Amino acid sequence: MDNGYSRKIALLILLLLVFAVPQEAFAYSSGKTGSSSTGCGGGSCHGGANTVTPSLAGQPSSGYTPGTVYSLTIGGSGGTSGTKGGFNLDATQGTLSNAGTNAQVATNGEATHSNFNSRSWTIDWTAPSSGSGDTTFNLAVNFVDGTGTTSGDSWGTASWTISEATSSPPSSPYNQPGSQRNSVFSHSAFELNSGSPTLVLDNGTLVTFTSGTGGGNSTGGGAPVYTNDDVISVAGSCALLDNYSLRCTGPNNYGQLGLGSFSLSNGTVDFGTRMSAAISDGNNHNCAILTDGSVNCWGRNNVGQLGDGSNANRNSPVSVDLGVNTTAVAISAGVDSTCAITNTGAVKCWGGNFYGVLGDGTTTHSNEPVEVNHSTGMRAVAIATPGYGACAIFENGSVYCWGQSYTVTSMFGAVTNGSVHIDFAAGRTAVAIDGTSDHMCAILDNGSMNCWGVNTYGQWGDGSCSSVIPSSGCNGVNGNAPVHVNLSAGSSAIAISAGAGATCAILNDYSLQCWGQQSGEFDGTTDSLLNPHTMNFALGSEVAYSDQDMDGDGTVNALDTHMAGDDDGDGVAVPDDPYPSNPSRWMNCNPGSWGRIACSPAEAGHYAESGDLYHTSCSVGSYQPEAGYPLCYDASAGNFVSVGQAITQSLCPTGTYQPDLGQSSCVNSSAGNYTSPSFGDAGSYSSSAFNISAMSAEYNGSIHSSGDAQDLYMMVVPKDHGVTVGLTSPSGADFDLAIYDEALNLLNSSYSTSYDETSTNNTNFSAETNLYILVSPWNGTGQYTLQVWLFDIADGTLVGNPTMSIDVEIGAGQYQCSPGTYQPDTGQSSCTGASPGHYVSGSGSTTQTPCSPGSFQSGTAQTSCLLATLGNFVNIYAAIDQTPASPGHYVNTTGATEEAACTIGTYQPNIGQTSCLDADAGYYVPSIGSDFQTACSPGTYQPSTGQSSCIDASAGYYVLYYNSTNQTACPIGTYQPSTGQSFCLDASPGHYVNSVASASQTPCDIGSYQPLYGQDRCDSADPGYYVPTTGSTNQTACDPGTFQPNSGSSSCIESPAGYYVSTSAATSPTPCWPGTYNPLMGSSSADACQQADPGNSVPMAGSSYQTPCTPGHYQPSSGQSSCLDADAGYFVAVHGANSQTTCGLGTFNPDTAQPSCTDASPGHYVDTPASTSQIACTPGTYNPSTGSSSASDCLPTDAGNYVPMAGAAEQIPCAAGSYQPSFGQASCILSDPGHYVPATNYQNQLKCLLGTFQPYSGASSCSDAEPGHYVDSNGSASQTDCPPTTYNPATGSDDRDDCIDVEPGHYSDEWGTAEHLECAPGTYQPNSGQMSCIGADSGHFVSSSGAISQSACPAGTYNPSEASGSAADCIPADLGHYVGNQASSTQTPCSPGTYQDSPGQLSCIDAAPGHYVSVVGLDHQTPAPLDTYATGTASTSTEGCPENYITLQEGADSQDDCFIDSDGDRIHDTADSDDDNDGVVDGTDMCPLGMMGWSSSPGSDNDADGCKDTEEDADDDNDGFPDDGDALPLNPAEHLDNDGDGLGDIEDPDDDNDGLTDTDEAIADTDPKDTDTDDDGFGDAVDAFPKDPTEWADTDGDGYGDNGDAFPSDASKHLEEDLFGKYGFVIAILGSILVFGLGGWMVMRRKEEATVTEAAEHTHSVETPTQPAYEPEPEPEINAGQFLEELEADLSRPTPPPHAKMNEQGQLVWVDDAGTVYAQNPDGSMVTFNVSTGLWESLE
Repeated sequence: MDNGYSRKIALLILLLLVFAVPQEAFAYSSGKTGSSSTGCGGGSCHGGANTVTPSLAGQPSSGYTPGTVYSLTIGGSGGTSGTKGGFNLDATQGTLSNAGTNAQVATNGEATHSNFNSRSWTIDWTAPSSGSGDTTFNLAVNFVDGTGTTSGDSWGTASWTISEATSSPPSSPYNQPGSQRNSVFSHSAFELNSGSPTLVLDNGTLVTFTSGTGGGNSTGGGAPVYTNDDVISVAGSCALLDNYSLRCTGPNNYGQLGLGSFSLSNGTVDFGTRMSAAISDGNNHNCAILTDGSVNCWGRNNVGQLGDGSNANRNSPVSVDLGVNTTAVAISAGVDSTCAITNTGAVKCWGGNFYGVLGDGTTTHSNEPVEVNHSTGMRAVAIATPGYGACAIFENGSVYCWGQSYTVTSMFGAVTNGSVHIDFAAGRTAVAIDGTSDHMCAILDNGSMNCWGVNTYGQWGDGSCSSVIPSSGCNGVNGNAPVHVNLSAGSSAIAISAGAGATCAILNDYSLQCWGQQSGEFDGTTDSLLNPHTMNFALGSEVAYSDQDMDGDGTVNALDTHMAGDDDGDGVAVPDDPYPSNPSRWMNCNPGSWGRIACSPAEAGHYAESGDLYHTSCSVGSYQPEAGYPLCYDASAGNFVSVGQAITQSLCPTGTYQPDLGQSSCVNSSAGNYTSPSFGDAGSYSSSAFNISAMSAEYNGSIHSSGDAQDLYMMVVPKDHGVTVGLTSPSGADFDLAIYDEALNLLNSSYSTSYDETSTNNTNFSAETNLYILVSPWNGTGQYTLQVWLFDIADGTLVGNPTMSIDVEIGAGQYQCSPGTYQPDTGQSSCTGASPGHYVSGSGSTTQTPCSPGSFQSGTAQTSCLLATLGNFVNIYAAIDQTPASPGHYVNTTGATEEAACTIGTYQPNIGQTSCLDADAGYYVPSIGSDFQTACSPGTYQPSTGQSSCIDASAGYYVLYYNSTNQTACPIGTYQPSTGQSFCLDASPGHYVNSVASASQTPCDIGSYQPLYGQDRCDSADPGYYVPTTGSTNQTACDPGTFQPNSGSSSCIESPAGYYVSTSAATSPTPCWPGTYNPLMGSSSADACQQADPGNSVPMAGSSYQTPCTPGHYQPSSGQSSCLDADAGYFVAVHGANSQTTCGLGTFNPDTAQPSCTDASPGHYVDTPASTSQIACTPGTYNPSTGSSSASDCLPTDAGNYVPMAGAAEQIPCAAGSYQPSFGQASCILSDPGHYVPATNYQNQLKCLLGTFQPYSGASSCSDAEPGHYVDSNGSASQTDCPPTTYNPATGSDDRDDCIDVEPGHYSDEWGTAEHLECAPGTYQPNSGQMSCIGADSGHFVSSSGAISQSACPAGTYNPSEASGSAADCIPADLGHYVGNQASSTQTPCSPGTYQDSPGQLSCIDAAPGHYVSVVGLDHQTPAPLDTYATGTASTSTEGCPENYITLQEGADSQDDCFIDSDGDRIHDTADSDDDNDGVVDGTDMCPLGMMGWSSSPGSDNDADGCKDTEEDADDDNDGFPDDGDALPLNPAEHLDNDGDGLGDIEDPDDDNDGLTDTDEAIADTDPKDTDTDDDGFGDAVDAFPKDPTEWADTDGDGYGDNGDAFPSDASKHLEEDLFGKYGFVIAILGSILVFGLGGWMVMRRKEEATVTEAAEHTHSVETPTQPAYEPEPEPEINAGQFLEELEADLSRPTPPPHAKMNEQGQLVWVDDAGTVYAQNPDGSMVTFNVSTGLWESLE
C-alpha cells in the first residue's frame, strides 16, 4: 500500500480518537482558581513534573504605597516546551483587576487564565489601605503540551511577601544641588577650615571658639565667642550678608578678596547687576555662582584655577565659560583647582592638575573648564574638593572620588582610571560630604558618619590615628576605606564640616561635636582628639541655614529659617516659593523677567522665559526692541540682524533681499533681477508666499496694480497659540481677507468693505503648523495694513508688540526685470532700459540684445527691433536708423542686412529703390552696382536684356554693325577662326569646310586629299593606295611586299608572317599552304614558305611557325599538318617526338595520347607489359607499396587488425570496443556488456572492475557508478540505486556502505539520490535519515533552507499560516492591534481607551490626557472636540464644558481648560484686550472707548495712538502742533514748511527754494525764507546785488551795477558821456538807410510768407501722397497806415549789443542804458523783464 495513503488513514483514526475524548480531558482550559499554592499538579489537573519556575514582575521593590495601582506581569520558565499554559494568582491584601489578554479575574477575587493560548499574562493590583500590613502573593503556573491529557504537562508554584513602604526619609542635602562645604546652597552656616569652627546663627551672629589652654571658660580655650553681624553664610574670608552682598576681608596679596585692588583688606565684591548665590573659598582664590547661574572667580591664578583662559591673578571677578546654555548648580574651590556641577549633572573642573583632579585622564593643567570623565554614567548632585582630590555624590547616593590617592599616587604620575568608588556598608548611601585638606567625611542615609583619607590627628573620629613616628602612639594606616565615626550613642549627624586636620558635626540633639587636631578650640588643650568631643555650645538650635528641623515641622531642612513651610531655608515659604527645594532660588519670574532672588525685566536685545535665572541675548538673526519680553523676534523677511543682542532689525540694503525669517544677512539680487527699497510684492501661491514672523505686529503691504492678483503670507504658529488678523486699507480700497491651514484648507474669511478680521478661534486649526494669510483685492488697489495678533490660547497673552510696524513686502523678494529692461549685475535696485539699437524681449534678462543686422531701434527700453523697410537696409548691429539703397543698388525685402548691388546686366540710376533695370538687348552692363548701360560695339552683339556683356561674334560667325542683337554664320566652304570678326575665309587646298558657321577649315585627314580651294569635302585614297599625311593634295600606290585592301588609308600593310605579296598596288597578301610556314614579314615571293619538320606539324594555311607534337603524341614524317595519338598501353613523354614507348611491368595505361604510364597503386599489382589496367589484392590482405608486379606482394592482416574490402593499401586496427584474435580477417568482434576494449589493436576484451559497469556491447571503457549508486561486482553490466533516506554524492562507489544517511535539515525521498535535499523555507527537519521535512507551525517561520528548527515570530507580530518560509510572513500587528507574546498566530485589538498608531507593537497606548478612544481596534486617539475635555489617560469618552464655557482648541484634558465666554465670540473674556477693537490694546490706546468699526493702521492712525486721524485725532503725528496749524501733520519731527515743497524747514536745506542753501544765505546776510530779499524782481540766486533793489547785474564786474554804470561792459570806467553828440551822425545815417530800405523790406516780407523751405520738403524720407499744386492766395493791397506802424515797431525793437551775454538757454541777455533787461530768444523773438510784476514779457 502507498505510504502516503497509510499516513492519511492513520491521521483519520487519530482525529476520531480526539473527537471521542470526553470534555473533562480539557477541563480548566478556561481557568481554575484555588490552586495558586498547588499548581493543580500532582495529578489533580496535570500530571507531569514540578519543573516550572513562576515569575511575577512589577511588584514594588521597596514596599507598596497604599492605594497605588501596580501592573503585574505573570510568566514562567522551564517546563514543557510550547506556547500553551495557565495560571492562578491570589493576593492576601489588595484587589486584582483589569486582567489582560488571555486572563480573567474570578468572582472570588483570584486571577486565572481565560484560555490556554498563552504563557504570559498581565493583571493590575491595587495596594490596600495604609496600615493593612504585609501582603503575600501566591502564584501557580502550568505549562501544557496541548494534547488534552494530563501527562506531558508541567507546573510550579511560588509566593512573595511585600510590606507597606515606610514614610519618606528626611530630605537629603543632594535634593538641593550644591557643595556640602562653604556654599550658600547648603552648609555655609557651619564651617571648619583650620582652628576654630565657625557657625552662623539665625540672627546673623557669628560664633567662633577661643584657642589656648585652660579649657571651657572665657579665658581658656574652647569658649564660644559671639560676634554680632548680618551674615547669612560664610566661606573662608568672605561672607554673604542679609542684603545679599558679598563682603570679603583679610589678606589680599593675590586679589583673593575680589575688591578690584591688591592692597585693600576689606570691602564688597562688585558683580554688577547680579548677586552671588553661592560662594566657595579655595587656597588664595574664591569662586561664586551668581544669580544667573554663571560662575565668577578671582584671586590667585598661577595654574588656571580661575578658569578664565589665562594664568594672570585677578583682583576682580572674571567670568568662567562653562559652555553654551550651561550654568552651575554647585561650586567647590580646592587647593589650586575648582570644580562645578552643571545644570546637566556633569562635573567640570579647571586649574592645577598635579594629581589628576581635573578628571580628564591627564595631569596637564587647564585654565579653562574640562569635563570630568568619572565613568559612572550618572548625574552628580554634590561636590567637594579635598586637597588635590575631588569627591562627588551621584544621583543614587553613591560616592566616587578622583585625584590624589584615588586615581594618581604621585605628582604628575600615571592616571589609573576615571574614578574610585567609596564602598560604604551594604545598602548605605551618602546624603552629605565634606573635605578640605586630606580627609573626607560623609553623612549616610541612616544618620551615621563615615570618614576616610589621612588620619594623622584622629580626624576620622573612630579612636585611631596614623603616623610614621613611632613615639606618636599612632599605629593606624591612612586609606580610602570609610570607617565609622564614634558619635554619641543614639545620635545622628545632621551637618558636618571637615577641616584641615579636624572634623566637626552638629548632631540631631543640636549639640556640636569636634575631633582631631586643635589649638585648644575644642577642649582647651592642644591634644589631638581621636573621638568626637562635645563642644561648649548650647545654641545649636539657633544655628541658621543648617540641616536641622528648627521649626518642628518634621522635616530636616537645609538652611532652615525657622519658618513654617520654608523647607529649603531661603526665607520664602510654600506656596509662595516656586522652588521649595532650592535654597538659592525663590523667584519664578514671569515671562519677560528673570532672576533667582529678585525679578528684573529682560533688557532690550534680550529675552527671558518664565522662571529664567538670567535673560538671554537675542541671537544673530533675531532682535527685541523693548525690555521685559519673553522672546526675541525673528528678523522679518526683507530684513536681517547681523549681531547678537540686537534691538532693531535692518532693512535689506538696496539691491539685496531676504525671503526667510531670522537671517543674519541679505542675499544679493540675481543678475536679471532687482530689489527696490520702495517696492515689493508677496507671492500668490504657497510656494511663493512671503514669510512673516511668529509675533504680533502691524504688517504693511500693498496691492500695487490690477495685475497684483493677491498677496499670500505664511506664519509658523507655535504650539498652543492662535492668531487673529485684521485688515484695513488707508487708500480706501476694498480688500478681502482669508486664512488657510497648512494644507490650504480655508479656515476663516472676511469680506467686509472697510475692516476685515479673521481668527483661528473656533476652527480646526492645529498649532505648530503653517498658517497662510491671503489678501485679495475686491475693489481698488493701494496700501493695506495687516494687524496680526498672535496669542496664547490658554490665557490670551499676546506674543510680540501689535504696534510694531513692518513693511512686510519690502526686501523680501527679488523681481525680474520687465521686458525692455535688463540687469547684468547682482545686487541692483533697478533695471536698465535697453538703449537705442538694442532690445530686451523677455523678463529677467541679464543683458540687452543688439538689434541684429536688418533691424534697428531708435527708441529706448524696447522689447523688439524694427525691420528695415523695402528700399532700405541695416548692415550693422545695434543700429538706431536704416540706410536707403544707393544708386546702382536696391533692397527688395524687409529686414535687409545689406543693400544688393545691381547684378551685372542690370543698373539703377536712382536711390532707395527696390529693384534694378535690365540692360536692353544690344546693350550690356559689365559690372555690379552700375547706374547706366553700354551699347554693344561692332563685332559683338547681345540678343537678350539684362546682360553683363556683349557677345563676341563666335568663331564661324561675324557681326557688321553696332547695337546688333545677333550674329551671322559663315557659309559652307568658308570659315572664321576668331571671335568678334566681320568677315569669313575660303578653305585652302588640302582642306575643306563642310558646314555653315565654321570656326576653322579642316585639313584632309590621312587617307584623303583635296587639290582645290573653297571645297566642302576631301577625296578618299583608293584601295592599293594611301595618303600618309593630313592636308594632302594627292595619293600614293603600295609597294610589293605590302598591300592595302581599303580606301581612305593613310599607309600600306606589310605582308604578315605566313604570307607574301609579289606585286605593287596590291589590295591583299597570299597565304602559305598547310604543312608549310613563313616566319618572316614583308615577303614578296612564294619561296619564303618552308615545310614542317618530323615531330612537328602546321595545321593551317598562312602559318608563321611549325608546332612540335605535344607529350602523348608523335609524327614520324615532314610537311605534315597534324601529329598521331600514342596508343593505350603506350606513352610519349616528350615534345616533338617522332615515335611512342611501351608501358613496363608494375605499370599500366588505360588511355590513348598519354605522356606516361601509371604505377600499380597500393593494394594492387601489374604482372604483364603494355597493360591497360591493374589487379586488386583480395579482402583480408593488403599491399602498402606502389608499382607491385606480382600477387605475392598482397600481405594477410595481423591479429587485432582487419581489411574489409579488396585493394587495401594497409590493414586497419580493431577500434576501441572491438578485438580480433585471428590473422587475415575482414572484420573485428565487439566487446560484450560488462566488458570493454580500451584501445585499438586489441586481440581480447577486458571485464569492468568494482565500482564500474557497462550496459552496452562495443564499449571502450566502463562507467563509474553514478552519484546515488554503487557497483559491488566485476564485469557488471548495471549499477545499484542507494535507497531512500540515503544519498551518495560520490562517483565510482563499490559498496552499499557508500550510501550516506541524510543530515538534519535535509531529506531524501527517492532511490538513487546523489545529494540530500535541503528542507525548503517554511519547513525544517531536526533528525537525520528522513524522507521528508516538517512544515513550520502557525506563529512560526523558517526563513532559510536546510533548517533544523523553526523560529518563533517575535512579539508584536503574528502568523496565522503554517509552513511559512520568511520572517516577512510574521505580520506586524495592524494599527489598532498588538501582539504581546512571541509565536502568536493571532493579533489582539486594542481595547477602548487605548490605541496603537504603529504597526508591530507589543501593547497598546493609553489615550493621552485630552484624548479618548471609544471603540476597540483603533489606530489613533481622538482629541476632545471643542468645548469638551477628557481627563486622565485611557479615556473612552469626553465630558462637556459647563454652559457658556469654551475650550480654545481640541484636546483639552481638564475642566481647567474650559474658559468662560460670556459674549459667545469664542474669544474668552480674559483674552479680550481691545475694548474698541481698533487694533490698539487698551493700555496704549489714547481713545480706548473711541470710534468703532475701524482698525488702526498707518493710513488711518498715523501715530498709532488709537484715535482715528480723520475724526478723533487733532494731532495726527503727535508732535504737539494741532493738524490745522501743522504744515506736515503726518511728520512728528516737522510742522513748518516755508516754501511748501513738502520738506519741513528742519530737513529742508533751502527754506525759500531759491537755489541758495540756508547756509549760503546766512553768509550773504540775505533772508533764507525770502526768494528776493531786496524785492527788485530778481531772485537772490541771480541778483548780483541781492540787497539793492536798484541793481541786480554787474556785467563788467567792476562793482557798479549795470543800471548805474554808464559803461556796463567796460570795467575801467562807469561815468555817463554825451551819447547824442557822439553818436548823432551815426544815428541819422542809420535812419536814412532804414527809410530807403523800406521797399525792399516789404518785398522780402511778402516773399518770405510764400516760401516753402528745403527743410519742409525733406521732413519725411518716405513717399507721401501727392499734394494739390500750390496756388498762391491773391496778394492783399498794402495799407499805408498799417505799414508805417509795422515799420515803426521794427525800428523801435532793440537789438542785442556786442556785450550781450548768452545764457545756458541760448538767450542773449543785456541791460540798456535805461536799466531795462532784454533777452533775445534763439528764434529771434524778444522778451523784457517787467520789474513790477517780476515776469518776462514778449515784445512781439
